[in-house]
Amino acid sequence: MARAKRIDMVHVGPETLTGRFIRRFWQPVYLARDLQPGWAKRIQILSEHFTLYRGEGGEAHVVQDRCPHRNTQLSIGWIEGDDLRCFYHGWKFAPGGACLEQPCERESFARKVTIRSYPTREYLGLIFAYLGEGEPPPFARFPEIEEDNGFPLWNSKWDLPHNFFQRMENDLDEAHVHFVHKVSADLTDELAVMPEFDAKETDYGILRIGTRRRGNTSDVRYSHMMMPNTTLIVVPPSTRDDIWAVHLAWRVPVNDEKTQSFVVGRRNARQPPAGKTFAPADEIVKAILDGRTRLRDVDPDHPMLFNIQDNVAIGAQGAVYDERETERLGQSDASVILLRKLYERELRALEAGKPMKTWRRPPDKLPLGFHAAEAA
Repeated sequence: MARAKRIDMVHVGPETLTGRFIRRFWQPVYLARDLQPGWAKRIQILSEHFTLYRGEGGEAHVVQDRCPHRNTQLSIGWIEGDDLRCFYHGWKFAPGGACLEQPCERESFARKVTIRSYPTREYLGLIFAYLGEGEPPPFARFPEIEEDNGFPLWNSKWDLPHNFFQRMENDLDEAHVHFVHKVSADLTDELAVMPEFDAKETDYGILRIGTRRRGNTSDVRYSHMMMPNTTLIVVPPSTRDDIWAVHLAWRVPVNDEKTQSFVVGRRNARQPPAGKTFAPADEIVKAILDGRTRLRDVDPDHPMLFNIQDNVAIGAQGAVYDERETERLGQSDASVILLRKLYERELRALEAGKPMKTWRRPPDKLPLGFHAAEAA
């Protein structure tokens, strides 16, 4: 029997299976605080450029990258109310895509021209867009983050110099915490024991279960991955002054080799110790990968320590890692194996034009963090 052709999970352009798949879900595209009224920005998501702008009334909009007249970037234009006027010849477009004015053309011509526009909304301080075809799916909310636990809501975005699928696999890999994040693991009693691993498919993606046996009891840590690229976990401290905190992250492909990580959580913002300064995280990662310094030499108080640790481990695979058939996976890789199976199943269905699973998270809060259970 002929072996099925290898499925491509890492390339994300508009014509790729993975790119088409991810476009079927809402994705964060920008930090809301970084887009002021009357400003337009050119953004790249999934190897495709778009125009993001905020109207003078405060509402954010996403439309196609270029003006249909002479293909200049619409992001260099200016905002009039909620409309966007092209800088080159003054064509003006409504947020829904209709061409409203063409100063040097007959009025009837404008009615024949439209640009692509995309559903957009703001949530948890992020701007989301639906970049796929047809009606968008229901917008998922996260009561785990919405609930006020006494700590402020914060969000951030940073660029990752590697493919999004590598980052997703890392998110699901609980074993690496004890090695890549050893400094953090040493700070917490909860991580003193190596876990047993399990992973289950759910209505929303993957439930990851790490069981740490301690005498007659077990500490069970629950974490969640929501298809196609969202992680909901409670992360351990990364510095001596940090706490366990709810961590919600989207790993959004910019292109095949770059990922934007949008993160929302509730805790006090990390502040560097008084009198200390730190080198940028990207510079430290490059120096480690180049052999000019070692991870063990990084100051444990660095506010981006977790990111440095992960980016060293993932970056050492290469910017686009696609050699998975050569790996030797074990029982500790249960979540990673399941992620690949789900992606392959969904992408093969998409390729064949067959129905895919409708992924939905429940409206109620999901179990997170450590829960005591009787040992079996």
